[in-house]
Amino acid sequence: MYANIAACADTKVLPGLAVTIRSSLEHSSIPCRIHVLTDRLSEQDKKKLSNSWKPHPMCQDVVFYDIDYQNISKFRSTMYLKSKSAYSRYFISDFLGEESKCIYLDCDLLVLRDLAELNAANMHGKTIGSVRDISVRTADPHLFIGERLQLTNPYNYFNSGVLIIDLDRWRKLDARNRLVNLTLERADTFDSQDQDALNVFFDGDTEFLDPVWNTSQYERPDAVENRIIHLIGTVKPWHARYKEKLSDPYHRTEIWDRFYDVLDRTAYAGNRPWDPAGLGVVKETIESKIPKMDMVTGKIRRTLQKFLN
Repeated sequence: MYANIAACADTKVLPGLAVTIRSSLEHSSIPCRIHVLTDRLSEQDKKKLSNSWKPHPMCQDVVFYDIDYQNISKFRSTMYLKSKSAYSRYFISDFLGEESKCIYLDCDLLVLRDLAELNAANMHGKTIGSVRDISVRTADPHLFIGERLQLTNPYNYFNSGVLIIDLDRWRKLDARNRLVNLTLERADTFDSQDQDALNVFFDGDTEFLDPVWNTSQYERPDAVENRIIHLIGTVKPWHARYKEKLSDPYHRTEIWDRFYDVLDRTAYAGNRPWDPAGLGVVKETIESKIPKMDMVTGKIRRTLQKFLN
């Protein structure tokens, strides 16, 4: 018995990926095979990640798969999330060809719960298992999700940061090609990148999980233990700008301290955000406001369509 853990990553999320997988291993009661779909990671990056996980007794194997960037470059990026590496998971069944099930994890998680339980979850014949997004658990989603995506029930909009995937059903549905086509066809209405596409495609084909499996850091649970804490937002603990949150005891002790406690047990031990004299914050702030070319062309196209209609 083992669990397949899959993730997608580029160079911008390496500390987060190191912590996500390391914390998963440290809380697992069964061996884990780690599969990382990589967007232009160097051999040095891969070695450092392997050295962060392989020494742990629950790490059975680490495999890296290089995604052809041409396969994901055509998809939309947004100011909220400029990276396109998350789209790599559309191709997950190509690389895990011999496996029938996997747990997909985003690269901004503190895994403080045993994934063996999630791996054994009853999917009741559904292709994926997920947790309803915090946005629909705390607000009325009809206007900002219901009208835009036309889901059967907008209250079932899920966060795609933690998924359990039945890979056999995924293949039978030809999810890879159909998700690619859907994402390209509806690029102008999918604001949350691949998460929107996954919600539309798996509408009615999703087993909903307890929120302990994907709890937003902003939900501030009384106890973070025995949960997966999702560090949602554009500013992560490995960014210099996260220091602005540290005057809040919760973010300092429950997020920052826990994150770096785990990071310091990886090959990234001692790494901290670059911020001499506040220059790191300035650099990140400027970079966050610069749009990518596809954002500019997409904005022009959507404005023209609105005008012509």
